[in-house]
Amino acid sequence: MAKPVSHSHLLLLLILCLAINLSEQLQFSESQTLLKVQQLLGYPSALGSLNSATDYCNIEPSPYLTLVCYEDNLTQLHVVGNNNEFTPLPQNFSSDTLFATLGTLSSLKVLSLVSLDLWGLLPESIDQLSSLEILNISSNHFYGAIPAQLSLLRNLQSVVLDHNNFKGQIPNWVGSLQGLAVLSMKSNCLSGSLPTSVNALHTLRVLDLSNNQLSGELPHLGNLANLQVLHLENNTFGPHFPSLPTKLVSLVLSNNSFMLGVPSDLSSFYQLQKLDLSLNGFVGPFPPSLLSLPSINYLDISSNKFTGMLFNNLTCNDDLHFVNLSSNLLKGELPSCLEPKTRVVLYARNCLSNENQDQHPSEFCSNEALAVEIIPHQQKQHKRTTGKVVLVSSMGSVVGGVMIVGVVILVVSKVHKKQVMKTPSKSTLEHVISQIHNEDEVKIPSWSIMEYITKRVPDKRALKTLPRSIKEHVMNRVNHKRIVRTPSRSTIDHVLSVNTAKLLTDARYISQTMKMGASLPAYRTFALDELKEATNNFDSSCFISEGPHGQIYKGVLSDGMQIAVRSLKIRKRHSPQTYMHHVELISKLRHSHLVSALGHSFECNQDDCVNTIFLIFEYVPNRSLRSCVSGSSGDKLSWSQRIAAAIGVVKGIQFLHTGIVPGLYSNNLKITDIFLENNHNVKISSYNLPLSAENKRMVSNGTSPGLKGNFQQRIKDADKNDVYDIGVILLEIILGRPIMFHNEVGTLKDLLQVSIKTDDIARRSIVDPSVHKECSDDSLMTMMEICVRCLSSEPIDRPSVEDVLWNLQFAAQIQNSWRGDSNDHRDSPASSSTET
Repeated sequence: MAKPVSHSHLLLLLILCLAINLSEQLQFSESQTLLKVQQLLGYPSALGSLNSATDYCNIEPSPYLTLVCYEDNLTQLHVVGNNNEFTPLPQNFSSDTLFATLGTLSSLKVLSLVSLDLWGLLPESIDQLSSLEILNISSNHFYGAIPAQLSLLRNLQSVVLDHNNFKGQIPNWVGSLQGLAVLSMKSNCLSGSLPTSVNALHTLRVLDLSNNQLSGELPHLGNLANLQVLHLENNTFGPHFPSLPTKLVSLVLSNNSFMLGVPSDLSSFYQLQKLDLSLNGFVGPFPPSLLSLPSINYLDISSNKFTGMLFNNLTCNDDLHFVNLSSNLLKGELPSCLEPKTRVVLYARNCLSNENQDQHPSEFCSNEALAVEIIPHQQKQHKRTTGKVVLVSSMGSVVGGVMIVGVVILVVSKVHKKQVMKTPSKSTLEHVISQIHNEDEVKIPSWSIMEYITKRVPDKRALKTLPRSIKEHVMNRVNHKRIVRTPSRSTIDHVLSVNTAKLLTDARYISQTMKMGASLPAYRTFALDELKEATNNFDSSCFISEGPHGQIYKGVLSDGMQIAVRSLKIRKRHSPQTYMHHVELISKLRHSHLVSALGHSFECNQDDCVNTIFLIFEYVPNRSLRSCVSGSSGDKLSWSQRIAAAIGVVKGIQFLHTGIVPGLYSNNLKITDIFLENNHNVKISSYNLPLSAENKRMVSNGTSPGLKGNFQQRIKDADKNDVYDIGVILLEIILGRPIMFHNEVGTLKDLLQVSIKTDDIARRSIVDPSVHKECSDDSLMTMMEICVRCLSSEPIDRPSVEDVLWNLQFAAQIQNSWRGDSNDHRDSPASSSTET
């Protein structure tokens, strides 16, 4: 006979059943929330293991999904996108709906949604996650201002908003998050200054605001006693060095606007392991004690104006594995402790006695240091307003020096005309200054321009004896100079239909024209009245720019086609037939990667002599390659698209070299002169137009350093000048930062050389953060290696254009194989850049 069940046993059984049912109900509620999140994200592969029968608290963690529970409540949710299995978001995706759904997870302490292509404003409903301690939404596409509702999450300890498109200022309420240990907002579009309320974050350990548009003086940060990592690179902070806590482990201030000296107490930062002050305008003596800091292992002070004498017997920390002293004003001898053995040491472009890396003569550092020391005190407060541009403190003297020397040359050439007339024209002062003008303006330092001239001018006394009053007088004349355009006496439209027909029917080139510019209308002669109508009689509202190739106007033809008209004034008067050889060559400039020629027109006077040549080109919207790889806008090219763009640039240059006869070399290629159409097809807008030989100022002699020797050698190396310029463009494509001055190229090239020899993680650390995750290692290595070869100082060491093209196409091939059928592969296939 069964024993009767006591009331106490029944009560215990009932409690257990209720507890089990309640637990299942909680699990069901939160699992439904996760299934809803899965649906809102378009069922990404990271959440593929979730279904209605899943015991989500016991899911095995993976690199893409981690769930953590405590007492049957979800406390941690980590979802990371899988780049190899791209899943687009639904068209009706809403960040508001996503965070409202997540808000039902009342016990959630950690939320990490990384690389999921989420977009939209960060919703105000985020304040529903009241228990949240860690928030990481990096590598998405959130935009707009940082919502004030974040300040209501009082338990926040870590906020990571990296690699998004947040704009506006860092809010002042950030100081109210008293428990914050990590604040990282790198690679956004934040502007303004750093609020002083940051001083109140006494628990802060990591502050990373790099790669933004922040500016101004930094607030006093000395109160942040627990701060260990401070990364502020690629902004425009400055000019004063900030007040910092002494427990820093990593300090990175590179590429800002700091223009004064470093404090002496920097030598007391005993825990400092990494110090990067590169690409600023720091002046004054370099403290050698930084080499021997107890914990230092990485030191970069390159591209500043640090002065001082180094000695062989200086001591260094044994753990120091990377040192970059390049592009400063250091003299003396490289310390023996820095001799490259197991460590990487860069020290080029100083005035050291060591000759293993290029050095300036000793006078360079003395003169430049003197220029630094005599800066008036009131100029030290000057702030840069040109964005992320590296300006040295003596840049004003550079520009002024160039202007004065140019004026002096013109005056001397007239004052001493009788003495110079006996000298061959190639040695005249005008020729010397024209050589300087045609070379890259940053290649010759300001201190050596006068020396450069005096070495080449026959009458050295001319410059020494020139009265100061004459210099001042001429300078005043230049400052008040106005350009007066004299209209021609009479203009007629001179139509040369016979010659135009010859250009279009020439059997030798018609195949090239059809192949390279089949989508363009036939090249023809334009009537002058047609151009006036298209440009509203060359009205100022149609004016685009004025450069070495004359004034450029935008016009619209009667059929609606947009054109760009270049107006070139001719000093000497010749008949139209004199220019037909050049016009014939211009008519062949028709290629898918060139802003192609559409026609020409002559403006003549009553004597049938040409006053003006009008060259008509296709019009390309002003969207430069620079803005798409290193600009601040969120619409940046992917890695595959960057390789495709580089291939297009090289194909355009290859056509200029070999697609026409004679070829066009030394095209002074710049990334700002390369534009993208809506389909991401690149077009080179400025190249070495085959103009009349009398316009020597419009023919470039090359921009690259290392172009040495006589005129014949210049011609021989002309194709390698373009290869060097391609290397500079590749450098910007890889790093994703604008390269504004030539002295940056050497330092960044050295950085690439070092990274090639390191591991994959170190390589990717210098790549543009917006693409460093999506590029394959082999593709990145190929791009870096060909870039370094293009930037060789000696032209003979640079690869051919064909070699560059082969390597880029190989990089595209292995990248597309690595990506498989990803979105980037579909958007920018290699086939788009492998035609012809």
